Amino acid sequence: MLPTASPLILFTDLDGCLLNKHDYDWSPAAATLQTLRDRRIPVIMNSSKTVPEMSRLAGQLGLADYPFVSENGSVICWGGETGQPLGDVEIIGASRDHILEVLRSLKPQYRFRSFADLGLAGVAAETQLPEDSARMALSRQGTEPLLWDDGDEQRTKFEQALRDHQLTLTRGGRFWHVAGQTSKGRAMQIVAQRLSPSDPSSQRTGPPILAAIGDSPIDQSMLDLADVPIGIPTPSGLGVHVAAGRGIVATAQGAAGWAEAVSQLLTRLERDASPPSQSPLH
Repeated sequence: MLPTASPLILFTDLDGCLLNKHDYDWSPAAATLQTLRDRRIPVIMNSSKTVPEMSRLAGQLGLADYPFVSENGSVICWGGETGQPLGDVEIIGASRDHILEVLRSLKPQYRFRSFADLGLAGVAAETQLPEDSARMALSRQGTEPLLWDDGDEQRTKFEQALRDHQLTLTRGGRFWHVAGQTSKGRAMQIVAQRLSPSDPSSQRTGPPILAAIGDSPIDQSMLDLADVPIGIPTPSGLGVHVAAGRGIVATAQGAAGWAEAVSQLLTRLERDASPPSQSPLH
């Protein structure tokens, strides 16, 4: 992947942001996505979805030229287009095999249902995905989603037990996610560093502006590290903290809110022609 010449790199969650939560429609964001493509602004998907799921989406969304982050920062796919061999896949968290081994050891003490417990039919029912898509959702490499069926006090103990095994528990939009010592924010930094120009003859005087879009607590790590954090509301309100002054909060949910917020971001960039290092976006 060649370094980007864009003044902006946009990282985005998918479900509830670029994709609507329940029908996975992205048509309200199609025109905005085309604008980003026309301006050669990289859009980096950063989602809980798996590599096969995101590889297919990259083709559908016109994002196959860019790397993406899957499984909540546990896996980075550095290339590959839909229908073609995938590029290098880097696991930066714990392997799924290790996670499942730990979960099996904790199963007698706590009530939960992981994807491995649900199986294909259960995952399809809980995610409202068709069978082929649910099968791809099960093709995990570095995380395990689960439904929590126990009380809050038990969950606190469960989280500590996972920490004892160097694993983490984070709440997403639908599921709790067990992973290694990584995050969406850490993966965002790795990708941004790879995409940032290393050529001293670059016309820019500073690194690209990083914008990150999310709607749930599992997105918070990338919003905290972004120059411009962007929050998309959920039916129950805003599920992330957006730093006042430098952030953007959409008024609409899902893909419509995504398009609204990105349009505001592009307007800011157009209004401010100064180098990124002097920009009020920082």
